[in-house]
Amino acid sequence: MNQNMIISVATVIFNDSSIIHSYIDETLEVLTNSFTNYELVIIDNGSNDDSTYIIKELQSSHPNIRLISLSKKYDDEFATAAALDNCIGDAVVLMDTNCDPPSLIPLLIDKCLSGYDLVIAERNNRDDESFLEKISAKVFYKLSNILTGYDINPNYSDYVVFSRKMVNSLVQIRDRSRYLKYLKLEVGYKHATVKYNRILRTGKRKKKNFLYSVSFALEVICTNSDKLLRFASFTGLITSFINLMYVFYVLLIALFKKNVAEGWTSSSLFNSVMFFLMFMIMTVISFYISSVLRETKKGPLYYITDETTSSVIYKSIDKKNVV
Repeated sequence: MNQNMIISVATVIFNDSSIIHSYIDETLEVLTNSFTNYELVIIDNGSNDDSTYIIKELQSSHPNIRLISLSKKYDDEFATAAALDNCIGDAVVLMDTNCDPPSLIPLLIDKCLSGYDLVIAERNNRDDESFLEKISAKVFYKLSNILTGYDINPNYSDYVVFSRKMVNSLVQIRDRSRYLKYLKLEVGYKHATVKYNRILRTGKRKKKNFLYSVSFALEVICTNSDKLLRFASFTGLITSFINLMYVFYVLLIALFKKNVAEGWTSSSLFNSVMFFLMFMIMTVISFYISSVLRETKKGPLYYITDETTSSVIYKSIDKKNVV
């Protein structure tokens, strides 16, 4: 390994005061024993506990820690974008504070340096997830493959290593409807995987609201595929044609048949089907309109309210990757 190379390890935290001390100690031990130049970048995503206080205390005695505090709690994808924007390493590691073991970092870096711009840590299993979470993940990734063309292994985690070349490509993407697992495939660089077992520092994972997850999944798919919009358009066209045929049918009955029954049941059923299809089409279109509205908004993806650095930093401070 090039001794002048800088390794960046980045993580996003939110109210992690109970585990942040042990995470920093363990991560810095691995980095110190494995690399000459490194930084640990911690993105505080609007924590309201003692997390930032603990980190600032550790900065006085631990080297190479950078704390970047966002002005409020942002979507996880935006917080991750902040991490990529501010890492200066030749290789950048993204990891979860609670679930990902720092001991895997050297192996991931070695794999990256062997000729890959992206290395993904692949979970051996999803035993720590509920039955509903497993089924939901399978359904999402299956639909994702069909509708967007992105074939993502459900066991792929967000524990990854990027080369500087790939980071430079990713930070150019400023979409507001963003999903890093898609973006990693969108840029198209060569990638590899390393299998691992997750850990749980707190004893359990942070679970997201189910309705939020469903809404996010729909937004991600709609933003990255026009197939639903095409389906809605096709359904609307077919429905219009059926409506037209029904008009001809009514005219023929009126012309050639006497004493026509009112047909309240069939009319009600038909109207119900039409309204169902109409509102379904409107729902799909509304997702696309929402995505367009989000993308037309100007301004940064996030705002930084504070940034602090350890009093001791790596040797090659003048060697920075500025994007």
